[in-house]
Amino acid sequence: MTEPATERRELTIIAFTAFLNFTGLTLAIPIFTPMCLDQAGGILAVGTPMTVRTTILGFLLGVFPLCQFFTSPLLGALSDRRGRKQILLLAIAGSCGGYILMAVGILFESLTLVFVSRIITGCFSGSLAVTQSAVADLSDEKSRPRNFGLLGAAFGLSLFIGPALGGFLSDPHVYAGFSYATPFWLSAALAVFNFAQVAWLFSETLPEGCRPQVKFNLLVGPKNILRAFTVVDYRRMFLVVFAVAFGFNFFTQFFQVFLVEQFQATRSQLGMILSYMGIWSIMTQALLVRPVSRRFSSRQIVAVTLVLLAGSFPLLLLVNSFWLLFAAIVFIPIFHGLSNPNVTSLVCGLTGAERQGEILGINQSVMAMGQFVPPLIGGYIVGHHYSLPLWITAGSILLAWVLFLRVSRTQPVF
Repeated sequence: MTEPATERRELTIIAFTAFLNFTGLTLAIPIFTPMCLDQAGGILAVGTPMTVRTTILGFLLGVFPLCQFFTSPLLGALSDRRGRKQILLLAIAGSCGGYILMAVGILFESLTLVFVSRIITGCFSGSLAVTQSAVADLSDEKSRPRNFGLLGAAFGLSLFIGPALGGFLSDPHVYAGFSYATPFWLSAALAVFNFAQVAWLFSETLPEGCRPQVKFNLLVGPKNILRAFTVVDYRRMFLVVFAVAFGFNFFTQFFQVFLVEQFQATRSQLGMILSYMGIWSIMTQALLVRPVSRRFSSRQIVAVTLVLLAGSFPLLLLVNSFWLLFAAIVFIPIFHGLSNPNVTSLVCGLTGAERQGEILGINQSVMAMGQFVPPLIGGYIVGHHYSLPLWITAGSILLAWVLFLRVSRTQPVF
């Protein structure tokens, strides 16, 4: 462990690095759906059937976490072997290249380049496992949940800024020079700045003497998934992680469809809702995670917040006014913001300090698997009724809660 002042400085730099990474990614949130559905100016030819458009949209959304699934454990394990800073710089540089290629693909209306860009960006987005490992390096069991809360706050702030900014920069009605490509040029610029500040300010958190010779290969993702679900000490906890990720991503991928169908929400209203949720996510991480973590253990927090989170989604179906939605939706970022860093903390407790990058890489792969499945099957489900993803989300997270209670009984160390 480092001295408190130095630790705070390093945690601040790591959180800022994560914020820039997240912002570059969240700028794209409001882009792909209108770009694929746009009949006169999107990436697809005029006259392309709607079913083809939604299918392509699903694969565009799904290929990113699919690539993340394969590469996150590689980057996490590689950071155990080569150090956090070097691998973080590699991931940022790769993401920058992916953003540039996306902008070029959009300008030339090349669906092939757009898919290649999503593949590249997905492959290098596993830097989250590296930043999580750096946080774990600087944390003990008591400080770990609140330190991971800093990453949650960084994500919340980026979710507040990124989608609204991405929608603004892609709208030619705001400025004639704006297009679907503009937000990706900004993402590339943020990546360049992030690379520079990591190279200059970031101090290595894993000394050379503490680096194990971790074995890895291209199939480490699938192998680690098998390990996550076959090793008795890991299986139930990673089933919890998967169920939460699977359900919550059903919500995030198709919530905008629900808003449009149920409330005829405009683009500005969609951005308003996303920003509002981002604000509450920030407030939860900044004001609630630390005091709650001091008073209760991670096991106690997760046991309560998961069941409350599951009940928050059907509540949205009872709302009959768009503006009343602001009162109902607040519970989702609060309960998710409290549960997420504590679930990650419990995952860290599955192994020793020398394997944090590896276990967090496995965790990221499990979460990625829970991210790429919903967009691949969700379009078909939404086609039957726009409310079904909310019920599936609630059921999946409720299942995670039941599984977690079983984990708590069989592994009281949590």
